[in-house]
Amino acid sequence: MSNMYRSRTTRRPQARTEATKARILDAAQSLFSELGFENTQLDEVAVRAGCSRGGIYAHYASKEDLFLALMEHRVSAAYRAAYKKIEEEPDLKERRNIFKRWLVQQICAPESGTLTLEFKLYAIRRPEIREKMLDLYNSLFMGINADLLEVLFGKKLSKTARTAMEQRLAVLGGALNGLILERHFRPALLDPSHLQPLAEEIFDALIHP
Repeated sequence: MSNMYRSRTTRRPQARTEATKARILDAAQSLFSELGFENTQLDEVAVRAGCSRGGIYAHYASKEDLFLALMEHRVSAAYRAAYKKIEEEPDLKERRNIFKRWLVQQICAPESGTLTLEFKLYAIRRPEIREKMLDLYNSLFMGINADLLEVLFGKKLSKTARTAMEQRLAVLGGALNGLILERHFRPALLDPSHLQPLAEEIFDALIHP
């Protein structure tokens, strides 16, 4: 009985800790998307998460640390789950369709696409850490320009074709980021019903054998 009791009492603080971290990440995701990284204050995150500023520092060393944790645990985790589903599909064409559906879904979601855009803007505004942030971005997304190409197009891509497709993927990311930006700038023109077909059209124009 004593061992069982100790096990239960150990799990309870761990469960509370994970619940607190989840609330903090939820609050940070909403605020970073609404206000941007620069304008979001940790006091605002604490209020929305229902904890103290010290409660945030108990888990994250700084606002930057919280932002990067959010990218890793929410945005990157969603990508890894989609990647696994794509990898399990035997047909290459259907793999690309799965990737397109997932990518368009991220673009149309109110927060996920905006967070990726904020991440890139954060790196661009800090030239001294841009390379570090680029390495982190690539690691978060499992080396998207290497592994994903093989998964989407097979192992027979020539060096020239691989380079061209890496460039297309980079352009695709930039074009979709632009779509996210315009969605916020001109919401009446680019409401959610318009985003999906536009994102699909951009994808189809760039990602094909």
